[in-house]
Amino acid sequence: MTTFSFARWCPTFLLSLALPATGMAMTCKTQGAGETVIRADLSSSVAIPATLPDGSVVWRSERLNVAVECAREQPGGAEEVFLYLNPDNLQVGQGIRAGLTLNGIDHLQSNGRIPAQQTLPGCSEAPGRITACPTVSFNLPFSVFIQKYGPTPPSGVASDVLNYRMFQIDSGSGMNPVPDNNLNYVINDLRGLRFVACNAELRVMPETVEFGDVAIRNVRVGEVATFQRFALATSRICDSPFSLNARFTPVSGTLSGDVLVPTNNDSIGIRITNARNNNPVRYNEPFHATHLLGDDYSATADFNAELLWQTNTPTPGPFSAEVMVDLFYK
Repeated sequence: MTTFSFARWCPTFLLSLALPATGMAMTCKTQGAGETVIRADLSSSVAIPATLPDGSVVWRSERLNVAVECAREQPGGAEEVFLYLNPDNLQVGQGIRAGLTLNGIDHLQSNGRIPAQQTLPGCSEAPGRITACPTVSFNLPFSVFIQKYGPTPPSGVASDVLNYRMFQIDSGSGMNPVPDNNLNYVINDLRGLRFVACNAELRVMPETVEFGDVAIRNVRVGEVATFQRFALATSRICDSPFSLNARFTPVSGTLSGDVLVPTNNDSIGIRITNARNNNPVRYNEPFHATHLLGDDYSATADFNAELLWQTNTPTPGPFSAEVMVDLFYK
């Protein structure tokens, strides 16, 4: 990345006839739609430079905030809700490992369970009235990622897993084995992960975008006061071909749509656009940057940094914001 300037159960014999001893099953699905599977798609091949240090994130899913609802399938005491990692107990691949970011915390274990910090209330309704039992509804903010980790496989193939079930949401009594009963998150077709011989060199030109003195005249909210051109210059030194996606992530300032507002002067906002077509480039979202294929060992992507008025009565004075650039290999 480059920078520039989230009970105890004691049944009697009679009770055991009514309550099975296999645990208190619950069903968890998306609110409203009732979905039990959410899928992440690699979209295409993902190149992993063998020269990257261990721990480098080579792919990350979109950030989701899923509305979940869990309900009882039989009467019983209160049940905690958990995320069970890698429920199929698969090896995700060689030279890589999978991780889960939950509530802004990275979890790198390949199995086990993580508490969702939610509890399904107990219920003593008769089995025929189980739908009268209370449910628990909550939002689950998360993303999943793939890291480079461990020895690079000689074949260059990082994974042969068709679909990787990252986690299942279920009760503390254990995972419900009934298919399509509980919410699962699945990464589609990890066979697109491959290793390449080298990583790309990245230069931001210039590293600091200077706007100079901006005249306060003809001020209207949303209009461009001025702009400056900058570029992402990429290159490779090996014969392995790959393409590059990039992402601009704010380090300082406040986002308002596709505009970054500096914290030390909210009179203006900074928008990045593609210099070829003037389309805005949204912060925090990956976009295609360059191809380094065939005989193309270097390439440049040009952008405009635009200053947009945020008020009709701007305050004179300096401003600054910092943005980080991440590269993703394809």
